[in-house]
Amino acid sequence: MKQDFEQQKEALMKEIRSVLNDVEELYNNGVESGSEEAKALKAKLQDKLSAAKTKLYDFEEQAARKVKHTAKQADELVQEKPYYAMGFAALAGLVVGVLLNRR
Repeated sequence: MKQDFEQQKEALMKEIRSVLNDVEELYNNGVESGSEEAKALKAKLQDKLSAAKTKLYDFEEQAARKVKHTAKQADELVQEKPYYAMGFAALAGLVVGVLLNRR
């Protein structure tokens, strides 16, 4: 599951880099001339940008689902075993207190 998440993140970053490269190329070509090449590049960029947005939205939805699922699991664990949760919170508080007092 984590590997799939990392693969999607890498694919999204690759798509974003590609879009940025195309934007730079469009800018450079646009400065030189307003030709048909620039129009074709603009259309290509529009398609890539739409694809990147779609991937980003899908990635966000999947991340939100994972966060909700993990939160639900944590809530269920706390409901089933409240003393473990209180013990963990007390331990975390103790560690933070010791670290802060070291200064």
